[in-house]
Amino acid sequence: METRFRSIFLAAGMLLALFPAGQVLAQSDETDETDETTLIEPQIEREEFDESLIESDDFEIAVYAGFLAIENFDTDVVVGVKLGYHISEDFFVQGAFGMADAGETSFERLTGGAPLLSSDERELEYYLVTLGFNLFPGEAFVTDSTTFNNVFYLAAGAGTTDFAGDDRFTIAYGVGYRTLFADAFSLDVEMRNLIWEMDIFGETEDTNNLEFTVALNLFF
Repeated sequence: METRFRSIFLAAGMLLALFPAGQVLAQSDETDETDETTLIEPQIEREEFDESLIESDDFEIAVYAGFLAIENFDTDVVVGVKLGYHISEDFFVQGAFGMADAGETSFERLTGGAPLLSSDERELEYYLVTLGFNLFPGEAFVTDSTTFNNVFYLAAGAGTTDFAGDDRFTIAYGVGYRTLFADAFSLDVEMRNLIWEMDIFGETEDTNNLEFTVALNLFF
């Protein structure tokens, strides 16, 4: 019996000598620390890209061209210039001067009679002052490394229109989409409605005249 106990104690001593308890626990703790480090510190690579930014200058000048659909007349080419000032990131004020030549009225086309307006009276000019609000600023990703800032904006204002031999008070409102493709340049696509009174058919009525333009803007 004494010999058996000696054998058991000898075997236990040999196991402890081969696998120390401290070493087993240390290896277990080291494995846990490695797992925790892998979980809470993921390696994330950030994609870098070039982004056009408006410089600190708040003024802009633009030239634009498009089409103006004059109610009861043809749709004609309109050209003009704009001068704007950015009050803040959200608001801007803008002055515009535009020109167009009105074609024949629907009455003239249908009847084939004498023209209702002279050549000078068909020349249209307007002056407008509008207040704009940047509603949805965002970014357009063209490639993996290039992005353009853009914004959807609203604008409304008033002015005067010289047309058909008279100066007519004009209300203007519309929407636009601006893309900033360089630090000092942007491209605007805008649609607005110009409202003024007309009385060339003998009865005074408000007319809705839709304008669609594309503008190239320079910030300075």
